[in-house]
Amino acid sequence: MMKQELIDAAEASGLSRDAIGPNKSKAKQSYGKDWYTGWSCMKTLLSNRLVTKWSNPAKYMLTQEGEGTARDCLSRSGLDDSARPLTIIGAHNTSAMDPSVARHSPELVSDSSLTKKKSNCYRQVQATNYEGIICCDSDSEEPCGKDIPLKGMEPITSCGPPDISRPFQGTPKLQSSTMGSAKLAMPPRRANENFLEAYEVILILDDREKFGSRSRKVADNICSLSHFAVDVRQLPVGDGIWIARHKEDHTEYVLDFIVERKEVMDLDGSIEDNRYRDQKLRMKKCGLRKLIYLVEGDLNRAPKRVKTACFTTEILDGFDVQRTTGFADTQKRYVDLTRSVIAYYDASFSIVGKASPVCPTYDDFKRKCYDLKKKTVSDIFGCQLMQVPQVTEEAAQAVVELYPTPLLLAKAYSILGGDTSAQEKMLKKKNEMVNAGASRNIFHLIWGDG
Repeated sequence: MMKQELIDAAEASGLSRDAIGPNKSKAKQSYGKDWYTGWSCMKTLLSNRLVTKWSNPAKYMLTQEGEGTARDCLSRSGLDDSARPLTIIGAHNTSAMDPSVARHSPELVSDSSLTKKKSNCYRQVQATNYEGIICCDSDSEEPCGKDIPLKGMEPITSCGPPDISRPFQGTPKLQSSTMGSAKLAMPPRRANENFLEAYEVILILDDREKFGSRSRKVADNICSLSHFAVDVRQLPVGDGIWIARHKEDHTEYVLDFIVERKEVMDLDGSIEDNRYRDQKLRMKKCGLRKLIYLVEGDLNRAPKRVKTACFTTEILDGFDVQRTTGFADTQKRYVDLTRSVIAYYDASFSIVGKASPVCPTYDDFKRKCYDLKKKTVSDIFGCQLMQVPQVTEEAAQAVVELYPTPLLLAKAYSILGGDTSAQEKMLKKKNEMVNAGASRNIFHLIWGDG
């Protein structure tokens, strides 16, 4: 497909018209990630080899890995039937491709390739459908390491897509992190020290969680189901974390996992008043790498924007979105997650412990998260920029990195004198995340006559 065909297909699908945030026309805050054009993520798709480009004018086609990811997205979103063929009206047939491109692009998806055995990479993508903890770093392009099944559990081998209407059943399975940049933080390790001999893992629930006055009872229930320690404290971010307490000096280290729990209707309300976005941003800035978004309730009866929010939270923001049927199922999920976290650290501690980053202490974690709540001039400037038409969240961040305050941006415009054309294009030339329209609109906001 060509660029305009992709944009037209996105428009026809309804995704570009159905934002998960407030409508721009209502003069409320809106964010770039909430507005999909069909072209929004093309650079990322190309760089991750999910899409290939050929011909002049340019045409674009899913690779086999891209097809697997697309099916995964559809199955998780609940917006379509992931089992049927991926067909888009107006898409170009593979046979129309330049033979030289086709020869050097064996991963391209064609009609016949849909029935062939899936590649290893596709199987890795499908493995994430089971809504366990995804331990491969979302920013890493390296393949996942070998699976670490829980004790007494058989490894999951099926590659079929899950039914989004049926929440995950059973205990999540962990995958070991990729060696290198994807390694999770580990508590300090002394020579020949075993993780479970040195540390006790404790699940910490936020005392302001929606369990309300039942928080202590919930903690007791989880403890009785699992026989591991559960505590209730006031957390600076998230609804649940795991700490490793050293058995000798009792120092508490925050493990690299954090959960935000949302009941379906609460998620809908948080989208309406923008808490949804702010909470995700705080989690992404807290320093923990494995971000879990736990959605509780019947997603099929929720407004469409809630399904879209789950989709974008996982695909665009890199969270591991998991679902439960209700309150009792959520308690069981906390048990399953805790067992998985313990299994991961027990298996990885002696292997990569010394080479991994060190987990922050609980006090350091709280201090850092409370500092995140402090608003700076740059934070406010970024929020102002996101009110400007065509300015996405990424574009606003790019501008703030270049010019942390409105004064610095105004000075940069003044250097260009009265060359309005150059001033309108300045930000686009400085950073490719800022498109021409956004660059022009920001200039008129800062330097305009009115």
